[in-house]
Amino acid sequence: MKILMSGVVKGNRNLRLVSVVIAMILLLCGYGSSTWANETDINWSAFNIKLVTQQIIPGYKAMSAATDSLEQSSKQLCLLKDDASLLAVKVAFHQSMDAWQSIQYVNFGPIEYAMRSASLQFWPDKKNHIGKQLNQLVSSKDTARLAQKFDGMSVSIKGLPAIERLLYTADSLTELSQDPYRCQVLQRISQNASEISHALSSEWQNFMLAQFEDASGIDGFFEDEIDAATALLKTIVEPIEIVRDLKLKRPLGSQFGKQKFKRLESWRSQRSLRNIRLNIKVIENSLPLLNSVLTYGDANRIAKQLAKVTTLIDQIPSPLEQSIQTESAYEVLIQLVTQLNLLHKNLEQGVSKVGIHLGFNSRDGD
Repeated sequence: MKILMSGVVKGNRNLRLVSVVIAMILLLCGYGSSTWANETDINWSAFNIKLVTQQIIPGYKAMSAATDSLEQSSKQLCLLKDDASLLAVKVAFHQSMDAWQSIQYVNFGPIEYAMRSASLQFWPDKKNHIGKQLNQLVSSKDTARLAQKFDGMSVSIKGLPAIERLLYTADSLTELSQDPYRCQVLQRISQNASEISHALSSEWQNFMLAQFEDASGIDGFFEDEIDAATALLKTIVEPIEIVRDLKLKRPLGSQFGKQKFKRLESWRSQRSLRNIRLNIKVIENSLPLLNSVLTYGDANRIAKQLAKVTTLIDQIPSPLEQSIQTESAYEVLIQLVTQLNLLHKNLEQGVSKVGIHLGFNSRDGD
């Protein structure tokens, strides 16, 4: 009997020792720590509110401030018509594009109303709608129509790409100085970008935030916290496809020698690579919050994959509009496409493991 009890006690001690060792290993690896997600114990409400208050609302505020500066500097340019004022408008344009590229990933909510996304950036413009519509508007010299019927005009000429075309020509200062109506068009489009940005900032602060604070509310925007989290995580995962397919693969063509730099997103202002950097920066900024909902293994895998993507981006000479035409940069860009594939796959698999299924997106089947 003593021998039997001794064996049981010894066995229990060994079992406890093994359990302690396993627990220590898991703790050292990150499991069991509150920093990393437990699939059955994720505070989705906290995740949602933090992402909205720490990234989305500040992003729209920055967009509002930048486009306000763009509107004011456009007025100054049309008044002074000198090199300094043109430079000021270009600086404001780049600040506005920076802000837009940093919040472009949000594809639901107020941005969906009244075609605001397309109004801010009609792209890709595969049939040159912007050029055709803008030329018609500028040549019309119809001041009354510009003032009274702008809202009914094509969305293609209401945003940042149209402004880029007006600012980045061979002799934009002369064209804007000698054609007052052309300058009026610039002012009106800048005003529109500012108006939309102010509305987006206000609506996210005053309406959308409450939808995340009470995601299960009756007649609310979402069904519950999971539905709200799904919408937010889609905005992080799906834009990788846009960078990969539209901002890279489309201008790269089928092989070296087939590339077309004019398919790049902002080739006139030579900021296409800058746009991509800002798009990827969004995911970097999201990592701390993603770590709170993903498993340790997936979070670590995504961080490493993201590092590979950023390293490749840093290897591409700027401006991309020139380097895309060199064989060495072309090879790096092809590698970047591959690594973006893996990043997208890792993110999609990671969120699915914690119960978020992204499902169909608007680009499926394109």
